[in-house]
Amino acid sequence: MSLTMMSRKSKFKYFEPTAVDRISECPDSVLVHILSRLEETEDAVRTQVLSKRWRFLWTFLPSLLFRYNAYDDYGGEGEGEDFRVARNTEFVTFVEKTLFSSDCKLKKFGVEFEYYPRFTSNVDLWTRFAAGKGVEELSIQLWPDDTEYELPQLLYDNSWFKELRFSHCRVIPGGNVAWYSLKKLSIGHVKFSNDVIERILAGSPVLEILELHNFEGFSRLSVTNSCVKKLILSEFLNIWDDSGLEISAPYLLSLEMSGRLGKNCRLTNVSSLVDAVFNCDFMCYADDRANDYERIQNIVVVFLASLLHVKNLTLGTWAIQVLSIMEAKGLSSPLLNCKCLTLDMEIDKYVLPGIANVLKSTPNVETLIMTWSLYGWRLYGIESMVLLNYNEEQYWTSQKWTYKCLTLHLKNVTISSRLMNLMMYHRDSNFFSFIQFLLRNARVLQKMVISTPSDDRLKKYFEAAKKLLSFPRSSPDAAVIFC
Repeated sequence: MSLTMMSRKSKFKYFEPTAVDRISECPDSVLVHILSRLEETEDAVRTQVLSKRWRFLWTFLPSLLFRYNAYDDYGGEGEGEDFRVARNTEFVTFVEKTLFSSDCKLKKFGVEFEYYPRFTSNVDLWTRFAAGKGVEELSIQLWPDDTEYELPQLLYDNSWFKELRFSHCRVIPGGNVAWYSLKKLSIGHVKFSNDVIERILAGSPVLEILELHNFEGFSRLSVTNSCVKKLILSEFLNIWDDSGLEISAPYLLSLEMSGRLGKNCRLTNVSSLVDAVFNCDFMCYADDRANDYERIQNIVVVFLASLLHVKNLTLGTWAIQVLSIMEAKGLSSPLLNCKCLTLDMEIDKYVLPGIANVLKSTPNVETLIMTWSLYGWRLYGIESMVLLNYNEEQYWTSQKWTYKCLTLHLKNVTISSRLMNLMMYHRDSNFFSFIQFLLRNARVLQKMVISTPSDDRLKKYFEAAKKLLSFPRSSPDAAVIFC
């Protein structure tokens, strides 16, 4: 095709600019870095069709990450398990071809797909490949159809690993664990004994972060390694075990607990904790809810008493509701020394007294953060009638208690956009009443920051902003900021 085109109505010539491929002129190291920024290896492999220049570049990638969900290609009626097995077989074939074409020392290898027992030898091959390549970060995320994959023994004796992530895998080390370089370990959907978790911790001398999700089988977690600074626990599945889980971690700095954590959990030694997230709940006996509440209340009180020294504390819906019932009964939470308090909840009549209880029990709070997450079990049916015996619309205006944190210390308030969205969607007067209460009583408040979205809800935010800005403030320096 000629680069010169003649107009039929004039003699002017229009020149089509010659395309210049600036990217392909970059050095190999730059192009490989660009490819490594792609989320999935399959996208990087596809670039080989661009030109001869790109044909083998992907083989030098230091990270190979494979993810496939057959349901994304599910065509509907008539395409069941056979379809999924066939598509996952294609995925397995692609992974193996890619691995054997790799021509670089791998730093990271990860695979995520629907696992069937027929793929055991394939996954075994991948793990041997990763171990032989000296992979530092290994992720095996499987969704088993029935039988879970058992990690091969060679993985337990590897000093290259710095980060491991397993899901739906059987963790059964035949001997001692030797993860001498491991700094982060995340295991989900797993069942193992006290002995196994002890061997894992003993064989990971420089471990810094431990994450356990959807786990069961053990009742004791003793973290005596001074390197472990962060522990994340969610969904402890020992729901019928009355003994619950006992945690001892004297050097731990950060603890996050979320989801349903069995029937009980005890912190016996967490003296170094700085950050704590208590956004979980414990099983209730459906056939004896009234009497079971005393057990639940005791769990919360004992748990909070273990966190007296924590500087940054997050409380979720379940704990705040328990504190609401306690407030209605005239019972206070243990005094907490936190400087930063995060309340992760929806502001409704079931949590208002709990918020008041928390403010009374945290006299030194300087920063208050309010967020909302999808998670949040409720205590409907467990003495909830106690909470219905007050006028929620006048709750904050009727408060006569002097809150020390509001009088002397609270300087910053932050409200997340997700919570703001929820409150505006429901046109919640409880939310605005609480904000008005804060502005009226926080005498040293410096700023209240409210996150706003950049979409078609801005008109509603503008109306909310005018309302919030009209509230009187006791602090002459208080600024309400929408960002």
